[in-house]
Amino acid sequence: MKLINTMIDPPLSRLQWAKSSLLFGLLYTLLAYVITLNYTSFIQVSSTLGTVYLSFAFIGQIGLLCFLGVIISTCLVTLIKQKHLNLFILWLTGTGISILFFTDTQIYELYRFHLGGFVWSLVFGEGGSQVVSVSWLTKLLIAGVVFLFMGVCAVLLWVSIRLTQNRKLKNLRLSFYSLIVLSFLSANLIHAWYDAHGNTEIRAMTRHLPLYEPATAVRFMAKQGWIDPNTVTQRAPFAKEHTGQLNYPTQGYDIKADNKPNILFIAIDAWRGDTFDNTVTPYTFNLTQQSDALYFKDHQSGGNVTKGGIFSLFYGIPGTYWDAFTAAQLPPVFIQSLQKAGYETGIWSSGPIINPSFHRNVFSSIPNLATKTEGDAPYKRDRKITDNFVEFVKNTHSPFLSFLFFDAAHGYAPPEDYNPKFEPYWDRVDHLALNEDFDPTPYRNRYRTALHFIDEQIERVINSLEETNKLKDTIVIITSDHGEEFNDTEQNYWGHGSNFTQNQTHVPLVILWPGKAHKEYHHRTSHYDIVPTIMTEALGITTPMNTYSSGRSLFDPTGRDWLLVHSYFNYGVIMKDRIVTTFPTGQFEVTDLNLNKTDKNMPAGVTLSVLKEISRFYK
Repeated sequence: MKLINTMIDPPLSRLQWAKSSLLFGLLYTLLAYVITLNYTSFIQVSSTLGTVYLSFAFIGQIGLLCFLGVIISTCLVTLIKQKHLNLFILWLTGTGISILFFTDTQIYELYRFHLGGFVWSLVFGEGGSQVVSVSWLTKLLIAGVVFLFMGVCAVLLWVSIRLTQNRKLKNLRLSFYSLIVLSFLSANLIHAWYDAHGNTEIRAMTRHLPLYEPATAVRFMAKQGWIDPNTVTQRAPFAKEHTGQLNYPTQGYDIKADNKPNILFIAIDAWRGDTFDNTVTPYTFNLTQQSDALYFKDHQSGGNVTKGGIFSLFYGIPGTYWDAFTAAQLPPVFIQSLQKAGYETGIWSSGPIINPSFHRNVFSSIPNLATKTEGDAPYKRDRKITDNFVEFVKNTHSPFLSFLFFDAAHGYAPPEDYNPKFEPYWDRVDHLALNEDFDPTPYRNRYRTALHFIDEQIERVINSLEETNKLKDTIVIITSDHGEEFNDTEQNYWGHGSNFTQNQTHVPLVILWPGKAHKEYHHRTSHYDIVPTIMTEALGITTPMNTYSSGRSLFDPTGRDWLLVHSYFNYGVIMKDRIVTTFPTGQFEVTDLNLNKTDKNMPAGVTLSVLKEISRFYK
């Protein structure tokens, strides 16, 4: 007690408490920089630009995370002005931040993912004691580290108060925190510019810093004319240098099939599973009755957005690997296999392939990739990509891999004069009108009308295969990247990317597979399963699926304990009776399947399995 009284003798004014807090924050931020230098050992720097960017990103991101604690503690001690409580608040803040950063660096060194709610649930969640066993020596070492940071932060706090009382370093606080903000902004500007220009060295650094999501502006720059999506280099510099961070595939593989079927993927953007019927998509739905049709009724995308959906479709692994594969520009084993086997490729998307950056990962090995389709409306571009495929299939004489990605449903944009229209019909989409009380029927009918239009384009595609006598040699996969919601949960969710309910994750899947007998499947399947099934059954690859995929055979009826679905910056874990939603902040939330609160938790065994799956393709 005497030491505490000496530390703040004479008593501090509110302004002095604020200044002491800011100076203490400066000092423990410097300590955090020392601790987190460990992250840089995993980052490859190949140029002066990379060094400059990393410096700004490191100073800005780590400093900003510390600054959040500084702001909160400064506000509290300024308002409270109770010496013992204020000292405890400041000391606890600095100690807590230091320990969190140290813990995160250790976890990242071992598993290549950052600290979050999932890690806490692994230790303290349902069944955690059965999964995680900590020895007495480990507990002793942990206690030692905690006491070390407690002591260091106590000394730093004492120094901060003394310097404030002596009016030392008066201008340092403003300069230091200004440097953090300027560094953060500079890093984001550099990332936005060079990411758009395909610099993979810059992009590769992103995942190594905790909670770091730098700005991107590919579509904005293309719209302004600052980049040309048709001329931006597809295979950017530095890409090969970053493949060393990945262990994908974990084992070699060979194609041994004597017959190499054509493979056609048809995907409709934002096609929810319950709109696949003989009213909305009559032609496509009738395909499920063909003699070689395989209809999977409980199929789940690997994402509730395009980014996660298409990535999981072609790689068969979670979208959590997006940044690493984009930085390395490492294409899927599936596409590499087909190209080595002499397949021709025809990739056409109604929406731009450069945003998300599929030209940097999924299709990075495709020669002369068309990054955009001409047309000032989604339905015009949908017609155009259909035309492109019809022409392609007439002139190709080798086995081919093709991908068609339709956009009219995502844009709610059928032709204005298109019939039939489902009634009542919303003539003009006004997203500002959407709220909890809005009747979704006209909006949904516009969406259903767009699906009906796309259904006609799919008919043209299949007819072109029949006319060229190629349908009998073509595996046709018809599906979507994610679903679409119309306030189904009555919680004002519209569109996609906002939750992991079936409205946004359940998508159609029908496969026309020559040589297979017609069948309907009712067990749960996933986008993760499609590629490994084709590689095994059609291409004759005997290498175990888990060496290049997170999936299993589509024909395996074994139940799933969980399924990981990726969004823009987070992911969800769908279980039989609950949904676990993670957040970029590291927190997570457990709800029932309709997003209602539940007393259920995240089982530690599932947590461990998820964490292993999102890290096992890293070295």
